Amino acid sequence: MNALIQRFSVITGFSLLILLLLFNAALTRQRIDTLVENQSWVAHTQHVRYLLSQTELLIADAETGQRGYLFTGNADYLTPYNKAIADLNSRLEELERFTIDNPRQQTNVDKLKVLIHLKLDELAETIALFRAGKPDDAKAIVMSDRGLMLMNDTRRQIERMEQEETSLQAIRDDAYRRSIQLAIASIYLASAIAAMGMVLLARFILRERRTRELHAQELRAREEWFRVTLTSIGDAVIATDAKGTVTFLNPIAEDLTGVPVAAARGRDVQEIFPIFNEFSGKIAENPVTKVMNLGIIVGLANHTVLKHVDGRLTPIEDSAAPIRDDRGQTIGVVLVFRDATIARDSQEVLRKTEKLAAAARLSATVAHEINNPLEAVVNLLFIAKSSPDATPELIEHLSLAEQELDRVAQITRQTLGFYRESNTPAEIDLPSIIQPILRLYSNKIAAKSIHVDFAAGDPPLVWGVAGELKQVIANLISNAIDAAPNGGKIVIRCAGVDSATRPMAEIIVEDDGPGIPSEIVDRIFDPFFTTKQDVGTGLGLWVAKEIVSRHGGSIQVRRASENGALKGAAFIMQLPCAESNKSEASA
Repeated sequence: MNALIQRFSVITGFSLLILLLLFNAALTRQRIDTLVENQSWVAHTQHVRYLLSQTELLIADAETGQRGYLFTGNADYLTPYNKAIADLNSRLEELERFTIDNPRQQTNVDKLKVLIHLKLDELAETIALFRAGKPDDAKAIVMSDRGLMLMNDTRRQIERMEQEETSLQAIRDDAYRRSIQLAIASIYLASAIAAMGMVLLARFILRERRTRELHAQELRAREEWFRVTLTSIGDAVIATDAKGTVTFLNPIAEDLTGVPVAAARGRDVQEIFPIFNEFSGKIAENPVTKVMNLGIIVGLANHTVLKHVDGRLTPIEDSAAPIRDDRGQTIGVVLVFRDATIARDSQEVLRKTEKLAAAARLSATVAHEINNPLEAVVNLLFIAKSSPDATPELIEHLSLAEQELDRVAQITRQTLGFYRESNTPAEIDLPSIIQPILRLYSNKIAAKSIHVDFAAGDPPLVWGVAGELKQVIANLISNAIDAAPNGGKIVIRCAGVDSATRPMAEIIVEDDGPGIPSEIVDRIFDPFFTTKQDVGTGLGLWVAKEIVSRHGGSIQVRRASENGALKGAAFIMQLPCAESNKSEASA
């Protein structure tokens, strides 16, 4: 009974408070409307006074222009006169419109219009006489008192109208100030009522809070124990109720899903925990639903990924178990999962390592077996060059063949010695090793009708092994030839650039082929990754990057020229110049 009376008293008190606030809000609104109206009347009066001053100025300008014209005969002096004549009618019409609420001012406006028209007629008459060749008659009118009397009458009329507006402004200013005071008083009253209501509300809330706090202490203790336990678990945890609505996330689950617990609570678990098949991209069956249907512990299928709110996919491993009450009824599900990225990466590294080891064993065997045939071919080329019947063109081709065989021999030595290069590094002129490569691929280039634009520039000398760098450049040019369409174009640029740390020599190889999709750019230098499904091994660019890195340089890929000339891929290789390498070596 006491609780009912207390509740009725609270409701009645707040109802009265709301009624008082509503009444005061309506009163304040009325005061503000009055304030706005009074302010607009003050502005109205000020504008009428402005129009009167502008009208007087226009008449003075018209008279000034007339006098200047009469005494000089120069028509340029009529400019202020003509402008005043053009503006006076609009000013008088606006003045008449703004004084329509005041009958006395309307009468004054009519008198002012008559005086202004008489003055304008006097000015027009003198100008017309002067133009008709009667300057003496025009000046006689000016020297008479007629114009002066009209001007004085006009000024007195404007002064009477200004006095009328000044008295109106005083009245309206007073009304405006009173409306401000009333509006302020209404706002203070509303604030006082609101403050009183807040005090009453605060007292009621504090009393109710103390009562409920006594009954909730045990529940909070249990919830805190539950929260601390699940938060301390090293895996991600999501708990739901019997309907699959999220009730809890620990910090690790927040990180993996990207959803804070405050935003996740009360939402369906499938919104917070969207999972997909890693390869097909199809939505995977949610384990919470499966647990609710079967009532048993279930795990995720292999190759399941979790989608973060920013779109990132994280491979996960998890299990879901039912939460049961003391009667054995399923009242929720607890989902425990973990990020499997490190485990997947470790497996991938082991797989690639095994593939590289197998490739190394195979390449070492091939390199060992190919040495003897290579020596025989070199001897045959030497004999062919020494033949008296050999033409200069044939000798040049045989020399190129010898160079390529020497590069093959060097590659076999690298393979057998795990890249322990026996050749001594030296200064290298990059254009001098690019030209022979272009001649080597000349038949392949001609077969596809590819136009090669080679600009050597003036790059600095670089320090390194010529055979290795020739292998890298040949790989880039060969890839560009394969990518370019029939009748396509390849651009090769060689120049010096200044990096953040030291001067570099830069080689750019661009083509107008289909380019490299953005989703595989980050993998283009990985071993065994290739876009040439039929003929590629996936080792060319990987080996090229290893060689460039060993020479202290860098290689990267981007879209071709941004000026629109080419739309394919562009490989940019930078190597430190020979002088900087020597200075580093001496240091």
